Parts: sequence; C-alpha cells; structure tokens
Amino acid sequence: ADPSAGGRSNSGVLLSVKMARVAILAAVAVNGVSAEPLFDVDLASVTKPPLWEPTLEEHFPVQRGGERDANGLPSPVVLTSPSREEFVYHARKGYPILVSDWSKGMKYTGWTGKHFSEAFPFGYMKAEYIDHMPGFKRKDHDIKIIDGEKRFNLGTFKPDKKTMWYNFSRPANERYADDPLKPQRGPYVWHVKDELTPQQKKIVQARFEAPSFLADPLNSAHMNRTFEMWFSPGGRTGAGAHNDGYCESVVSLQLTGDKNWRKMLLPEMTFFDSFDEFDGGVYEAGRWKPDLGFLNRVEGALVWPPGYLHETSTVPPADGSCGAAITLQFAFPQPVQFLRAFLPRLSLSSEVGQCVAMVWSSYVSMSVPGIKPSPKAAKMKEQLETVLSKVDTDKDEKISVSEVIAWFKGSSAGVSRESRDYPPDQRDLFIQFKAEDTVAYHDMDDDMTVSRQELWDSLVQWNVVRVRIKEGLKLVNVADRVGLEAFERSLDYLRRSPATLPKGPKGLRPELQEIFSLGKGT
Repeated sequence: ADPSAGGRSNSGVLLSVKMARVAILAAVAVNGVSAEPLFDVDLASVTKPPLWEPTLEEHFPVQRGGERDANGLPSPVVLTSPSREEFVYHARKGYPILVSDWSKGMKYTGWTGKHFSEAFPFGYMKAEYIDHMPGFKRKDHDIKIIDGEKRFNLGTFKPDKKTMWYNFSRPANERYADDPLKPQRGPYVWHVKDELTPQQKKIVQARFEAPSFLADPLNSAHMNRTFEMWFSPGGRTGAGAHNDGYCESVVSLQLTGDKNWRKMLLPEMTFFDSFDEFDGGVYEAGRWKPDLGFLNRVEGALVWPPGYLHETSTVPPADGSCGAAITLQFAFPQPVQFLRAFLPRLSLSSEVGQCVAMVWSSYVSMSVPGIKPSPKAAKMKEQLETVLSKVDTDKDEKISVSEVIAWFKGSSAGVSRESRDYPPDQRDLFIQFKAEDTVAYHDMDDDMTVSRQELWDSLVQWNVVRVRIKEGLKLVNVADRVGLEAFERSLDYLRRSPATLPKGPKGLRPELQEIFSLGKGT
C-alpha cells in the first residue's frame, strides 16, 4: 500500500511481505476484551514501523570504532577548526561533537572563577549541593532567592565565612560516593541569561565571541543571550548525571581546567520506564549505562542534542585555580535527524518530552496549520496531501528547501510571524535556516529534498507518537496499570522488538508506584 496512491518508493527498503500484510492494530485490552483498533495504518506503506528506532551503532557509526577512554567508553566525534558545512552535517545528525579549538584566541579563554568574581561582583550564582556542606548556615551569607532557590554573591561569598568560594571545595551529593568517577565536589552555576538586569547582561556579554563556523549574526546573537557560567573549584567537581530540559542542542565550552565527561543516550522507553532525569535520578533508577567517555580540554567545546544525559568531573588547573566553563545554545542547525530517529523515546522523557508538541511538531508539519494528531490512516493521508498541496509548488512530489522558504514567507505558515522576533536584517536568514532544518528532518537519503515517502514516514511516526502519549496518559491518570500494560503490549507491532515491562512495583519511579497503589479508577 503506497502512502496515498502517488507512486511506490523503493521496495527494497520496505518491510517484508509478511509484515506488509499486517496493519497496525493497537488496541487497549482490558479484562481480555479488545477495544476498537486504535491505529489502522498499513505497515506496508511505511519504510519502518513508526516506533522503530536505530541502535547507537547504526545512528552514530562515526564514533563507535575510534578512540576510547580508560574505561572503554568511546569518544564523540572530534572536529578541529571545522568549516560551517562540516559542523552543520554533524550537528544535524545529532552526533555529540567535541570541537577541540572552539574558543582558541577568544577573550574569555583562560578566565578562572576569580577573574569572573572580580570583574562582575554584581552577579549571584547557585551553589550546587550547598545544603550537603557541614556547618552551612543560610543566615551567614548574602543570599537572593531566585525561582525558589538560593543564589550567592559572586563578589563576596565565602562558604566557610573565611575563604572565597573560588578557593573552597564543597562536597557534592553524598549519594555519589559509591563511584569514584562520579563528581565528589559541588560546582557553581551563574545564570547570566536570565538572572541579570539588561545593563548587567550587556557588560558580561560584551566579551563573548562566536566561532567562525557559527559567526552569522543570528547565531552569534542567540549564543550571546543564552549562556550561563559553570565554576569548578578543585578536582572532581561537577554535576551528577542529568538530562537538560532544552529543546535544542547545548554547548559546553571549557575556558579553564579540563573536564571529564560521561554521557548516555536516553534509553528505549515505555510509560513504565520513565525515571527522574534530574540530578542523579538516573543513578537511583539503576539506568545509568554511559555510552561515551572523554576529557574536554581547555578551548574545547562539547555539543550534544536533547535527550543525552551527562555527568561531569573536573581535572583542576595545575596552578590550583578555579575552573570555568560556558554553557550555551545556538539557533541553527538543530539536531533534526536525531530527533526524527529517536522521537519515540524522546517523547516519553520527563525533561524533553514536552518539546515534541511545543517545538518539534513544526518540523513534521512544515508549519502547515491545522495538522493535528490522529490514529486514523485517512486523516494522516489528508495531512500528507495538505502539506504537499501547500508546499510542493511544482507538483513533482518532492519538496525542496527553496519551496519551504517560499512557503514560510507566506502569511499562512506562521514562520514569517515567528521571524519578527529577530531584527529585520536577520529575518531572511532565520527563514532560510528554519527551512533547511525542516527539510533535513525528513531527509533520510541526504539529498536535501523531501520525497513523498519520506514525508509520509515522518507523519505516520509523529501521529503514532503523539497519540500514544495522549492515550497512555489517560490510563496513568486513572491509575489503570493493567490497562496501561495491555496498551504498551499492543504497540509491539509498531516497535523494532517487543517491549519488556517491569513486574510489580520494583523498577517503577516513585510517582508511578504511588499512582498505581491507589487502585484503578482513582
């Protein structure tokens, strides 16, 4: 069955004849009675089942056979003085990237915690794990409460009332003592991007510089207004493994002191696999299995996509000074091919799951209005024809970047209105970059066009992922564990292999344990 009777794609990449005869009949079975089929899309019409995901080796082949650390973990892709084209290729794939000389020659390179304290005494920073420090008393310090959390003055804070913070090491979370590779001392975070006055931001941002491969005015401005500072007094200082809530790629740029990293792609997920992705939650859930390990040296920057958990632990500078790093985001390119490949698991993330509806759906729909998730094939085919009719202006059943740009510049797409958030001289650049990322999201053969089949595959995946979340939450919200288990099993047709579900309360995050203890129907 072809996507909409518009011609067949290469049969060699479709499913086997046996699988092609099986429609997606995912139904919630409760007490042995099946409801009406939820999804009715013919599996023969898609290149791969909509909940199929690649392995690490399949999606990240360039980093599986190279350098490994002392613990046998592979390195990310390493680039040195990359061209824009080289950086864009890797960043769109979503490969974790180590750019070895990102900050070479930049003004902030070499700055320590002391430099920042003396230059910007008006700042207030968060002291990670400060409450684990013996003898700490809040009343002894100049503190501001921002977003419900304590912030300490950059220019005056002395944790022990005697020693400046950049010369004083504090313990990290005591739960990390079980593994010498985990951080043992707590860092500081200074949220320049959203906790300073506009005038103060200008002072701090004045010294920021973009690398040559992201030096266009749009990306330069975006990075400058999104950065925050991380300070690491002493060795083995860092953050426990966690996932960020950003819907875009993140950069960590090392200014002083080297830093050890371990990283892990979010594992395959069902509703039952959800875990606390905040600081150290993955340890407690027993899910920490890092797939990358490496050292980021001074001047180097690490780039990673949403959904990649990470843990840090510093190597102190030889002179004993306080290490410093910048964390920031750039606007384009985004890791759209990573998002497309791993959308099923990302949608169930407690940190980035919200991005599917709020941000990433526009890639799928090409910002065509009125595209809403549906379990029915007829509705999905309507979506396909709607997008093609709006965007494929030459009717060759392929969508090019130039066609997407033309569509985005029209009044009905909404992207033109979105571009007004940028200065007039950056709006055309915004639309161009957004169009390139949108095409790349669907593009499975790297020809930077979207075929009818590629668009159909993306739409089917997105509809199944969105509806799965909606229907699964209905069962969670009435404490129906039996129904949720049946629902998850019914989706095995859509996966690469059947899901393994936990037995009993063991293995469930505490919130789910509490919900299911209430009894069905609560």
